[in-house]
Amino acid sequence: MINPIWLNTFITLVETGHFTQTANKLFMTQPGVSQHIKKLEEQTQVQLLYRFGKQFELTIAGEKLYHYGVKLKQEESLLLDSLAEDDAFSGAFHIGCSGSLAMLLYPQLLERQSEHPKLSTHLEAAPNKNIIQDVLSSKLDLGLVTQQDENDLLSYTHLGQSSLCLVLPVSYCQQLSQQQPLQALQQQDGTNGWSEKCDFDLNFQSLNQLGFINHPDGEHYVSQVLQANYQHDYKGFKQLNIRSYINQISQILLPVSQGLGFTVLPQAAVNSFAHAEKLYRYPLPIQVTEQLYLVQKRFRPLPQRYQWFTKLIKKQLPELL
Repeated sequence: MINPIWLNTFITLVETGHFTQTANKLFMTQPGVSQHIKKLEEQTQVQLLYRFGKQFELTIAGEKLYHYGVKLKQEESLLLDSLAEDDAFSGAFHIGCSGSLAMLLYPQLLERQSEHPKLSTHLEAAPNKNIIQDVLSSKLDLGLVTQQDENDLLSYTHLGQSSLCLVLPVSYCQQLSQQQPLQALQQQDGTNGWSEKCDFDLNFQSLNQLGFINHPDGEHYVSQVLQANYQHDYKGFKQLNIRSYINQISQILLPVSQGLGFTVLPQAAVNSFAHAEKLYRYPLPIQVTEQLYLVQKRFRPLPQRYQWFTKLIKKQLPELL
């Protein structure tokens, strides 16, 4: 690393053009200035000045070092200014959450970015474990998770709870319905595909025969629902008939809508599906919910730009879940 004191003496000498003026400006002696230049040449192993009398000219290497030094001082000045600033309308959001929450939050983050172009958005859709690890390693500033990790370095804020939905194809339910077509039930109560009415019992064998549409959080979600409602029949995830796997949150309900299987997702994910009329939420005898937490590093204060985001999710997220 180039000695910053010697480099500063060299820059001052170039800008004043005189050894005596440099010495006066830096409160040094003229021999001291000459000594700094000599040490800098020894460190860089190149000649920086052509001396003639009391004057000098820069060598090509001297010109390069001067421009480098000026740029370095400018960058240092900008850095010091930025350290003292905390602009609520500039900087990057680094946030992690589930795929279903990402679908809800991303449009609002983009809207905020459109209003304040100096902001940027980095939203990571990932499982709880990955989000917590990334918060601990400072890759993420904030995370939204459904489980708490026992780590003193983390701080959690409870936001609310999300219902897990057992989602079936309407076409499959119509086959099982004994009284009237399911579509008619949906039209009567005006729920656009999310009728809670049901005139058939759904046993585990029939459900497993239909098959499960798996996804990154599939095992976690379906195990909670089936253990609560089919505890005598459900023996574990390996028992399930997996019909398909998809890791794109926006596409998970597509094979369900086409009659290819069932899945389990949070209410927030199914609410955003474009063809809700092709889906049916089975009314579970035992409703399963997940708690939702905001996680961050305990001893790492967040920049001001996050105040808007934390207020947003504390106010709106419980209404969306």
